[in-house]
Amino acid sequence: MKTTIKAKLLEMPSEESEKLDNLMLRFSSAIRFAFNRRKPDAYDPMNKGDLEKLLQSKYKLNSRYAKDAVMKADSIISSQKELVKEYHRNYKSKVKQVKQELKRAKSKQKIHALKTKLDKYQRKLEEYQKHLNEGTIPKVIFGGKENYKARCEGKISNQEWKELRNNKFCSRGDKTKKGNLNTRIVLDKEDNIFLRINTSIKKNNSRYEYIKIPLYLPQKENLEGKVNGRDYKSMVLDVVSKEKPYYVEVIRKDNQYYVHITIEEKTPEIKSANPEQVGIIGIDTNPDGFALTCLDQEGNYKWHKCITNPELTSAKGNRRANLCGELAKEVVEFIKNKGYSIAIEDLEFKRNRYGNKKFERISHQFVYRKLLTFLERGCKREGIEVIKVNPAFTSIIGKYKYQHQFGISVHNSAALVIGRRALGFNERIPKQLIQVMSSYLNRVKFMNFISSSQWSKWGKIDYIIKTLIKNIKKEGGENPAYSKDYAYSKYRKKLLGIA
Repeated sequence: MKTTIKAKLLEMPSEESEKLDNLMLRFSSAIRFAFNRRKPDAYDPMNKGDLEKLLQSKYKLNSRYAKDAVMKADSIISSQKELVKEYHRNYKSKVKQVKQELKRAKSKQKIHALKTKLDKYQRKLEEYQKHLNEGTIPKVIFGGKENYKARCEGKISNQEWKELRNNKFCSRGDKTKKGNLNTRIVLDKEDNIFLRINTSIKKNNSRYEYIKIPLYLPQKENLEGKVNGRDYKSMVLDVVSKEKPYYVEVIRKDNQYYVHITIEEKTPEIKSANPEQVGIIGIDTNPDGFALTCLDQEGNYKWHKCITNPELTSAKGNRRANLCGELAKEVVEFIKNKGYSIAIEDLEFKRNRYGNKKFERISHQFVYRKLLTFLERGCKREGIEVIKVNPAFTSIIGKYKYQHQFGISVHNSAALVIGRRALGFNERIPKQLIQVMSSYLNRVKFMNFISSSQWSKWGKIDYIIKTLIKNIKKEGGENPAYSKDYAYSKYRKKLLGIA
């Protein structure tokens, strides 16, 4: 699997930094030039071969840098095309949700707020629909939209804006060139590490000029001399010594130069633990961590565990990503010697729902994506089999069927359902819940309920129970609007008629 290691260029003479900045300027300009001639609605479109030759002469780049610039421009265009499709789906879903909410709204303030939001979403939907119809992509601002706004408002100078636009270059690896021809990692006689960079400027009209800059590869050692965490330094040096290809991207930020080195990491062969014979561990992902539930081969509950960190819901930036990595590592360390495969939800990360800022902060998809990504990578490194299942109704089924039965949280109940689904078990509806539906629905609706699909039944059960709990709260003088979780465990006996 691909792994990117973050390194850093150490202090260098001003002459070398100027040459590096000049290379970044030419490479970034070449990307923008290529982008404007490769995008779908280009004024002066060019084919790949002619464009690469033009970049070489126009920006004084060698053939490999020119090809890398065109490749980078093409990747931006392809990613924008995919984003247009995703944004269109998301806004279409949001428009549908707001319209449904508008039908239920009663207060003038709520109706006005929803109409304002609906108008915004419809404008966005029309914009992306137009791009899909015409095969175009939205405008791309090299340097960042926020930085562009800051420049327009005079918050940053023209020089600062140019530095933000021209702050990187990249070089792809090549097996036939012993790793990476333009940006090669080299060692001297004393094993000091350097990054040798081709400036793409010919010296004496014959050979290209190279600069060699000290490179810091991360490696933390404890008091015993052992490396903490993964030994990324050794991983990179192993790739370099074996002359395997590696991708290098150099980025300037706050007058410092950072290097992202992407290598192919070796992982052990994934061997199935035969869940049908030994069981499985179901894992439910939540905004604050993981819920684990172990099942035997027949889908029966064995044990459960929660690995969480409350700070995850409020931490920012790198701290948040670091906590996700620590939690995933703790899970992998916990399960790696137990001899089980794991089952997780096959989540699609779509921003197709609307809500208040606090809720979106807590349940932002960044957390779920990071947690699952780190967990999958950790399992690959340990040779643990990961089985993905459809996440539909796992929490609902767990809450109504298993939470009370085993005295576990709704998250561990959901993990139990995930594990059972990975083993191929279906979830029958308990008789008590069917009795609730038969007493609430008339004969025709109840017959429609019985004939509907299994997952549709669980959706209807969830809706009816929430409605019944709201009615119970109204009768007791409580405000049902303040119940997010609907407190099923509190009213369970009354709902099922066993109080």
